[in-house]
Amino acid sequence: MTETEGTAVSSASFVEYLKSLPWCKQGENVLVAVGKATPDVVELMKDHEVRVFPGGMTVKMQKSVLTNFQRKYDDGEPLPVVIVWKTTGVEIWYRKHNPSEFPYDGWSGGAAAAYEQERVLIPADIFGADFAKSHTELVSKASACPSIMPPY
Repeated sequence: MTETEGTAVSSASFVEYLKSLPWCKQGENVLVAVGKATPDVVELMKDHEVRVFPGGMTVKMQKSVLTNFQRKYDDGEPLPVVIVWKTTGVEIWYRKHNPSEFPYDGWSGGAAAAYEQERVLIPADIFGADFAKSHTELVSKASACPSIMPPY
């Protein structure tokens, strides 16, 4: 099996994972959910662009971040991530500083709202035909996100 084939299989199962999350909607077509950094999520993150916010600077994915996600999962305490499903792809947001408190501490204000967050973008074209159809279905069913959430 080539690396591309492995990614395609993983991507298809990831769409199934996405469909299982408790989504809320921001605007007309942005879905937001808090999920866990499972091995499947981490595997999909590792080969994609990372941006640091605020600022949007592009950085290389640090192996220590991936290792920390895996270690926490293995310890039975998977770290939270914010998953944002847009028509253009899936964004996975996480934070290195106090990652187990993310994102709730930042939503409630205070110092945590100023911590840097990192975002991995996985483009829609790697997910296959079911991606757009599933997104449209879930958007039609999702309720509006709480106003405490920042726009993603």
